[in-house]
Amino acid sequence: MIEEIFNEALTRKSVFKNRDALSPHYVPDNLPYREKQIQELSKTLAPILSGRKPENVFIYGKTGTGKTVVTKFVVKKLTEFAAQKNIPVDAVYINCRIHNTRSKVFIKIGSELLPEENFMGMSTAYIYEKILGKIRESDKRLIIVLDEIDKLKGLSDAVYSLNRANDELENGSISLIGISNNLTFKDRLDPRTKSTLLQHEMIFPPYNAESLRRILEDRAKIAFRDGAVEPGAIALVAAYAAKQSGDARYALQLLLRAGDVADEEGAERVTEKHVERAKEIVEEDIILEMISTLPENEQILLLALAKMTQEGQGIRGFGTETRITSGDLYNAYARLSETLGRDPVSERWFREYISDLAMYGIITVTQAGKGFKGNTRLIRLNFSPRKIIDVLEPRLMG
Repeated sequence: MIEEIFNEALTRKSVFKNRDALSPHYVPDNLPYREKQIQELSKTLAPILSGRKPENVFIYGKTGTGKTVVTKFVVKKLTEFAAQKNIPVDAVYINCRIHNTRSKVFIKIGSELLPEENFMGMSTAYIYEKILGKIRESDKRLIIVLDEIDKLKGLSDAVYSLNRANDELENGSISLIGISNNLTFKDRLDPRTKSTLLQHEMIFPPYNAESLRRILEDRAKIAFRDGAVEPGAIALVAAYAAKQSGDARYALQLLLRAGDVADEEGAERVTEKHVERAKEIVEEDIILEMISTLPENEQILLLALAKMTQEGQGIRGFGTETRITSGDLYNAYARLSETLGRDPVSERWFREYISDLAMYGIITVTQAGKGFKGNTRLIRLNFSPRKIIDVLEPRLMG
């Protein structure tokens, strides 16, 4: 039985030619409708080639507007050009949703520059000096990309340390590129940090349906066999993505899943029907992907909420919904943290995490009102508790 499954997978004809071309990590050779941004970022970073420190860059825009892919594209082209000219330019890409503290950022930079070193358990000051030593000895011009920079705790200290490092460098330099969906994230920087920043700001506008269609057509030529996608399917994907604030990442994920659905059916072409079916899958994928990249404490909190919801704990009286009070959830979170061998955060940080999860749309929070103590809030999970448990339990308890 198992061998039959494997043989079928090996011999089954697929609509795909290169499925990876629809991945969010794929950087194509052509980025239509972002030529202006590519040129602007390239000009801003170009001084690094002649030994000057370029301006720090802050890039803003909604999800799926091409911020990350344009940055990776330009930085890749820059480092390749520098290598050809024997200029010591290097880059470190950091996702601040995963590396979400100052110490984690420094460990990531240190590990990239000095892969032979083990920085786990080392002080941030020690790692900082090691990084500067490496830059000095090789006259390295280092570009640090902080993607989703607004998710970084201790934001001011991290940015200040990296930016002011240049004052201690006789040779080499550090330049920052910060990427954020939040136009006001810099309001969190303290005055000391703001005063040290020499920055260039870029705002990426959303794509419209026509530009999304062109992007999808270009990527489909790489990802699918010739004639394996109906034009109507691409137009429908573009229309759906345009409604999602012009989100190209959503568009590519939807087209990818539509291809998967077509393969499961043994179809020779991706049609509008496959897009409709894929839309439901993608909406779940997006939430589950987000959950898997949350900071650990937020994952523990969410797992506690999912378990309480699954077990029917909480307050009824909202139709078929169950709502959990913030006090009960904190107690459940603290118990689960201790079970996992982690220290629970304070109630103040707990409230911050609740606000984050509400902002992502994973939970809904309302004030409890009369009959409840103080500022009690009622919390409802907006997603399947079983699926959240399936994602988080192996990750946290494995």
